[in-house]
Amino acid sequence: MTAGDSKRWSNFIFAGLFALALILFSRILLPFLMPVLLGGFLVVLFMPIQDSLDRRLQGRKSLAAGLSTLAVFLLILAPLALVGWMVAREVLQFVGQAQDLLDQVDLRHHFLNSLPRGLSRYVHFDPESSETERLLMTAVSGGAGLLADLVGAGTELLVNMFLMTVAMYYFFLDGRRLVNEVARLIPLERRYFDAFSHEFTDVAYAIIYGNTVTALVQGAVGFVGLLIAGVPHAGVWGAAMVLVALVPVGGTALVWGPIGVILIAANRVSEGVFLLAWGTFLVGSIDNVIRPRLCGSRMALHPLLVFLSMFGGLAVFGMMGLLVGPLIASIFMAMVRIYRRDFLGRAQESQPAPVVSQDSSPSLTPQPAPVSSTASVGHVMNA
Repeated sequence: MTAGDSKRWSNFIFAGLFALALILFSRILLPFLMPVLLGGFLVVLFMPIQDSLDRRLQGRKSLAAGLSTLAVFLLILAPLALVGWMVAREVLQFVGQAQDLLDQVDLRHHFLNSLPRGLSRYVHFDPESSETERLLMTAVSGGAGLLADLVGAGTELLVNMFLMTVAMYYFFLDGRRLVNEVARLIPLERRYFDAFSHEFTDVAYAIIYGNTVTALVQGAVGFVGLLIAGVPHAGVWGAAMVLVALVPVGGTALVWGPIGVILIAANRVSEGVFLLAWGTFLVGSIDNVIRPRLCGSRMALHPLLVFLSMFGGLAVFGMMGLLVGPLIASIFMAMVRIYRRDFLGRAQESQPAPVVSQDSSPSLTPQPAPVSSTASVGHVMNA
């Protein structure tokens, strides 16, 4: 075996080992991609705070990164803790009242008596039958299962917030250096890497800005609906809607849905039906109208593409898809713009001009002017 063959086989083996290590490393990090990616988005938004603290602390980057992480963490944790405490207090108070009601009233007869007169004629079941008992036990078991799922989701949320906080600290501390190291390792022209980094920044601003504004609007509209329905402590439940609006599955329906059902069960049928209709047709539709427009305006993407990338990412990647889907769509459109500017534009410029015969008469049809690569890029950006 010659020296050239030995080096070639050595390169093949190294490439195989490198690919295997990359696959295993990706599998290790994949479960934590969501909190790390969210931490990166937040660092992009709040990096000016880090730069300001770094200047004030005269280059003590570790302390500046710690203070920046603490500021962002408190900015997120304080509203969560306050609203969570108020909602938990209301839920515990309601559970106590419901327990007193169950001790005094037979739930099955109370349900029959609370049905509207027009609906009760179509509902036929014996309150004392075993089937009714089984249905009620199934409902209770489903509620217990839902409570267990909420506890598990709360635990997962705490773990993800811890990982997000750790990721934010190191991104604040070494973010720019890590980006430069990745740029040197990837065999790609720096201008292309800078374009992709710019897309990541735009997606970060768009996702945080769009989701936050949408959640605030949904909470405000839901609060108005709660006031009209006469729900006590409507402000607490409106604030809860702002938080759950960030949850992709269920969203604000996790708040106005149970409240509407409780109103109907409490013999306030008109208010309950109104709240359910208000939440379904008004509060729920805001998420599908405002969010794509807000995100698309910051990402230079069409609102339909933003809508499809969010829900497509949600279907493929789960909750992580709300961040990954628009990011993939933005990077893809950036690659399309680069292709039109740097490859398709050059190919058009390199084409030879058509030869016009001297014997032929000039065409009466005006020929279009050549489109420059800058105009092509501007057209894609405005599309």
